[in-house]
Amino acid sequence: MTGQQKFKEWLDSCSFREVTLLVDLLVCGYLLFYYLRAVLLASTEQLSDITWLSGLLGNVIIYSIILMIASYILLALASDKELEQPMDVREKQINLIGYKYSAWILQIGLGIGIFQYQIEANQFFADKISMPFLPLHIMVVAFILAEIVFYGVQLIKGRTGAIYD
Repeated sequence: MTGQQKFKEWLDSCSFREVTLLVDLLVCGYLLFYYLRAVLLASTEQLSDITWLSGLLGNVIIYSIILMIASYILLALASDKELEQPMDVREKQINLIGYKYSAWILQIGLGIGIFQYQIEANQFFADKISMPFLPLHIMVVAFILAEIVFYGVQLIKGRTGAIYD
């Protein structure tokens, strides 16, 4: 069996909700890769330039909107009105579990970002900070990671059926 046949067989075994979650997960994964790559490859001057950072954040927002709209349109064309069907009780429970883990990641990221801001505001540590706008970067990464966890947990829980674990 070739790789293409295995992929087609796997895709046929997936529900439409799983495919939409997988597409959203891939989009968020790409956004995280794009953001981290831009930050890690940036020069010191770029990292300290607020216009460069604003442009990067603008690009991330624009790319996320474009990719989500494109994926929704493609999925709507591929579905048989499945996007319009309401979620059943099991899918709602899985969605809530995804929100729970997503909220934990977001709260931890925001807490770390605020703590980092307090460290930077302290005059004793001001000379030792090597990355400008680090609290903002922490919060953006936490937000994208929270979305990845949200979709990933839904995929795992939907596949395994372990809702109450």
